[in-house]
Amino acid sequence: MTESRKTNAKLVDENRRLRAQVAQLEDRLDHLAEHGTAAMALKESDSLHRDVMSVVADAVLIADDAGRLSYVSPNAHLIFGHAPADILKQGRISFLLPGNLFDPDVLEQRREITNIECQIRDAVGRARNLLVTIRRVNAHGGTVLYAFRDVTERLKIQLDNELLAFTLERRVEESTRELRESRERFRRMVEGLRDEYLFYATDPDGIVRYISPSVHTILGYTPQQIIGQNWRKYVDTSHKLFPELERLEQMHFAGISTPMFRAPVLHANGTVRILEFRDAPVRDADGRVIASEGIGKDITERLEKDEALRRAHEELEIRVEKRTAELTAKNQELLESRERYQSVVDDQLEFIVRWRSDGNRIFINESYCRYCNASQQELVGSNFLSAIVEEDRELLMRELARVSVKSPVVTLEHRVVMPDGRTAWEHWTHRALFNPDGELIEYQSVGSDVTERRRREKQAQELAAALAQLRTLTDREHDVMRLVVAGDANKVIARKLGLSVKTIEKHRSNLMKKLQVCSVPELVRLAMIVEESSDV
Repeated sequence: MTESRKTNAKLVDENRRLRAQVAQLEDRLDHLAEHGTAAMALKESDSLHRDVMSVVADAVLIADDAGRLSYVSPNAHLIFGHAPADILKQGRISFLLPGNLFDPDVLEQRREITNIECQIRDAVGRARNLLVTIRRVNAHGGTVLYAFRDVTERLKIQLDNELLAFTLERRVEESTRELRESRERFRRMVEGLRDEYLFYATDPDGIVRYISPSVHTILGYTPQQIIGQNWRKYVDTSHKLFPELERLEQMHFAGISTPMFRAPVLHANGTVRILEFRDAPVRDADGRVIASEGIGKDITERLEKDEALRRAHEELEIRVEKRTAELTAKNQELLESRERYQSVVDDQLEFIVRWRSDGNRIFINESYCRYCNASQQELVGSNFLSAIVEEDRELLMRELARVSVKSPVVTLEHRVVMPDGRTAWEHWTHRALFNPDGELIEYQSVGSDVTERRRREKQAQELAAALAQLRTLTDREHDVMRLVVAGDANKVIARKLGLSVKTIEKHRSNLMKKLQVCSVPELVRLAMIVEESSDV
C-alpha cells in the first residue's frame, strides 16, 4: 500500500515536470513565430526599399565624417553614371563631389543643410547640375547622408525660357517699332492726298470721328469743323441720292456688306459736289459693327466730263444719222458721178463701207483703206464680217436681224482682227438700205477706231478693281506683297520682316485670296497696274 502511494506521487511529479516543459516549449515556439514574422517583414521592407530606391530620381549616399562611403543607393548610376558597386570601390565621397561643398560646423549646428547647388561631371563627361541636401544620421555605419537631385534639364528649360522671353521681347519691340513707322508712313500718305481722296470714320450715330486734312482741299472745310458733327449735316438731303444713303447706313451697321456709292456733298462755298465712297466696317471683339471707315473721292468733274461726252456722242449720232440720210438721198446721184462721190467720201476721217447682207464689201473709202493698210482693189469683194471676232460677229448679226424700214440704224462697238494680227476695237453705225418694196438691199456703215479709248477705259476699270482689292489687305499683307512682287522667297521675306516662314506663308495665302489671284505673275500684274497708274 505504502509502495503504491510512493509510485503515484512520483508519477504526479513527473507529470508536472513534463507539463512545465511543454509550456516552456510553447512559449519558445510563440517567441520564434513572433520574431520570425518580424524578420520576414523586415526583409520585405528592405526589399521594397531597394526596389523604390532603384527607380526614383534622387540618389542617396552615406559616409562618415572623413568622407568614407558606407552606403550607395541602387539608383546612383542615374545621376553619376557609375554603378553603385564601382562608387563603393572608390571609397570616398570626393570621387563624386567637389571639395568644400559645405561647412561641417554649420552642419553640426543645423543638423541639415538643404539645396546646395553644385555641378559635376558624370562617367561620360557630361555636365550635370545638382541640388544636394546633407543631413546628420546614424545609419549604415555612417554619420552624414547626402541626397542628390538632378536639375540639369530644369535649369536648361529655365534658361531656354529666359532666352525665349528675351527673344519675344525683342520681336515685340521690333514689331511695335515697325507698326509705329508704318502708321506714321500711312498717316503721311493720308494727309498727303489733298487733291483726290479723303479718309473718314463715323460711329453708329453718324457722328464723324475722324476725317483727313485733305477735306479742306476737296470740300473747303477744316477737319475741326466736321469732326464731332453728323455726316448728314454736310449732305444735300433734297438730292435724289439721299434716301439711298440712309438705306446703306442701316445695312452697314447691321453687318451687311455695301457696294461703292455716291453722295451729294455740300461744299463750303455752297455748291453740291458728287463724291464716290467706299466703306468698310470696324468690329469689336464680339463681332459687332462699332464704326465705319472709308475713303471718298470727288468725281464731280468726271461726271461733268462724262455728261459732256454723252451729249457729244448723241450729237455725233444725230450727225451720223443725218449724214447717212444725206448719203442715202444722194446715192443715185453719187453713183452717176463716181469721181465726185469718191472725192467727197475720201475726205471723211470716218470709215465708210457699203456691203451686202452676205458681208461682201462693194465700196470702201480711202480712210478705211489707210486704216487696213490695203488698196480698194484688195478690199472690195472681201467679206466685211470675216475680220470681226466671232463672239462680236454673232452679236452684230442679232442686232442687224432686228432692223426695219422704221428702225434702220444699229450702233455697235466690236473687235476685229487686223491684217497684222493685232485685235482692235471699232465703233460702227450701220444703216440698212431698203428698196421701195421694203426689201433689204445693203448696209451703209460709218465707223472709227476706238481701240485707244477702250484701252483707257479698261485700264481705268482694272485700276479701280486693283485699288479696291488692295484696300482689303492689312499692313502686314501689304509688306509681304511688296516683297513677293520684288521676287523674294518666303525665307527671305521672313528674315526681312522678322517673322516665321509659316506666318509669311499664311499672309501670302490670305493676300492671294483677297486679291483673287492664283499665281505670282498675276500678283505682279496687279501691282504693275497700280504702279503704272501712280506713274501717270
